[in-house]
Parts: sequence; structure tokens; C-alpha cells
Amino acid sequence: MTRCYRTCMEKELFNQFGWELTMEEASLPDGRKKKLVRVHRCDSVHILAFDKDCNVLLLREFRPFYGKYIWMLPSGRVDKENDIETAAQRELQEETGFRSKSLTHYCTTQHSESMNFANHIFIAKDLTEDPLKQDDHELIEVHAMPLEEAIEKVLSSPVIHTASAFALLRYTHEHP
Repeated sequence: MTRCYRTCMEKELFNQFGWELTMEEASLPDGRKKKLVRVHRCDSVHILAFDKDCNVLLLREFRPFYGKYIWMLPSGRVDKENDIETAAQRELQEETGFRSKSLTHYCTTQHSESMNFANHIFIAKDLTEDPLKQDDHELIEVHAMPLEEAIEKVLSSPVIHTASAFALLRYTHEHP
């Protein structure tokens, strides 16, 4: 799995706290140049986890900077390891208390050309209890529900978690 690529011409503008901003220039096919500020940070993983009854595990998580609970898939940054599958398994265990015996990469999305980090979406099945300690700064409830209910919860959240909405809708589209 490749991480995002860099362009030939770049100038670092900021680099702290796991975030980097660069002014970059890239060529168009006709020789003209496009210049823009790009944001770089570690990639994220998002997990469509299905229990033995084919329900989706969905999180109701309090997000303090929104001041609200939102519905979302188990998700997190690839910041403690280099392998996205290992990160997905860790996040699943930290946030739901389950490990997947069948963890498969489903797809990867990008936010935009100016935001150089990816969302790696996984499908997790054959779950067994194997919790890891949850991060101290998280307040998470885990709920198992049918796919359609999960979509409704995510899309009706006061703040919609885009990667979760995309993953659920794409999965439903491809698995009617």
C-alpha cells in the first residue's frame, strides 16, 4: 500500500505536531504549472466491522471540539505503526474491544488534492473479544446495528463523519 506522493518542487512552510504544510508545484500535461499549499499528516484507518449476526459495530463518540456526540465507524490514525492493517486491528481493539480474524482492505480515499493523507477502509469479520486500553481522551459507546440503521445514524449526526458515511454507502451500493 503506498502512501501519498510528493511533488518535485516543494517548500516547507510548517512542520510540527504531526502536521506539515508545504508550498508545492506540479506540472500539467500541457507544461503549465499548478502551485498550491498542501497539508500532510499520517493516514487514517476506518473499519466496517460486522458481528456474527451481520450487524455493523458503530461508535457513538463524544467529540469535545464539536461539543457533541457523533456516530461513526471505528477509526483512527496510522501513527503508532507503519502498516495500515496493523493500525486497523489496533483501532478496532481499542475502540470496540474486538479483534478481527478476517480483516480485509476494502478501499482507500483521499480528501482532496491539497490534503495529502489517505483514509484506508477495512472490512472486519469473525470478531473475537480482545480489548486494548482505550485512549484516555476518548469517550466511546459501541453499538451493533443493521447496516441501514448505521447509515441513518451516521447521516443524521450533528456533524457527519465523512469517511464513515462514504464507507457505509459504498458497501451498501456494492452489497445490496
